[in-house]
Amino acid sequence: MGGKYRLCLALMLLLTLSGLYVESAAGQRDQEKSIVVCTTNVLGSIVKELMGDAVEVTVLVNPSLCPADYDIKPGDIYALSEAKALFYHDIPGEKPWLGSLIEAAENEQLIRVKVPGVYNTPEGAKNCIRIIAGNLSQIFGVDLNDKMNEMLNEIDLVASQIRSEAKALGVSNFSVICMNWQKTFVEWVGFKVVATYGPPEQLSAGDIENLISRAREEKVALIIDNLQVSAEFGASIASEVGAIHVVLTNFPGAIPGTENLAKMFRYNADLLFNALKGWKLMKETEVELETLRLQVENLKSRLESLMAESEGLRNQMTVYQAILIVMAILAAAELIVLLAKKKSSK
Repeated sequence: MGGKYRLCLALMLLLTLSGLYVESAAGQRDQEKSIVVCTTNVLGSIVKELMGDAVEVTVLVNPSLCPADYDIKPGDIYALSEAKALFYHDIPGEKPWLGSLIEAAENEQLIRVKVPGVYNTPEGAKNCIRIIAGNLSQIFGVDLNDKMNEMLNEIDLVASQIRSEAKALGVSNFSVICMNWQKTFVEWVGFKVVATYGPPEQLSAGDIENLISRAREEKVALIIDNLQVSAEFGASIASEVGAIHVVLTNFPGAIPGTENLAKMFRYNADLLFNALKGWKLMKETEVELETLRLQVENLKSRLESLMAESEGLRNQMTVYQAILIVMAILAAAELIVLLAKKKSSK
């Protein structure tokens, strides 16, 4: 009897502990955050700002890299296999690897959201925010209108400030050359883009020579590189043609202080404006130096003229002295003749 009692007690204890474990595991699963995978930090930064800590965001491409340089990692496959949603651009840089990554993840429940269009202008950025906010609201059943409007207002404020500063600096009067993927933003700011170039490894010697020739013809102020492609290519061209070299970022988070698109716009615009101010100062200094050089040349010319006049006066004095000597000799000779005549007459 005692043995049966102890056995029943043990079974009851085991069932109780099992129930506690199952309940604990279920509670842990409930507390786990949904995973949202984003191909770039353009999309990732928007999701993070909209959702805060409510979801776990995995960004596939490091913001300092070009999407075309991304290599699939096991951790990314696992994240996508567990993810509730995937946000992607459908840009050329994603195409070589995104399909393979989705296939490797084998996540049949994955919700895929394409966010088309440009994002490196204020209007393009606002469109991305609206698309992502609308889809997140549907996927997670949350109202994101207030946060979305807050983000849109921040974009508008920064855009207004940039446009105002651009007008004050008269940027539309200045020509620049830039990397293809920065052209949209640079033109939005107001600069005149007279030529663009692709990834440096795709350029021939002739392409580079054409860029240098165009830069000289147009008297370009800035050569603008894209950080995610090359931070150095434009420096040699800028040095060759007397322009200022600038490196902009195409993805938020690549540089401290560029955590979202609004801050990235502000950062890139500040670089452009400061570079233009530097170029203006350089040109003003060159003008001042040229003015000083001309003044020195004029002074040198006047000094040479004065020296020539002085030499002429010296020559005239020499002639006058010779004439005086001759006249003195003649006068002396005449005096001698007169004295001789006077003496002979006595």
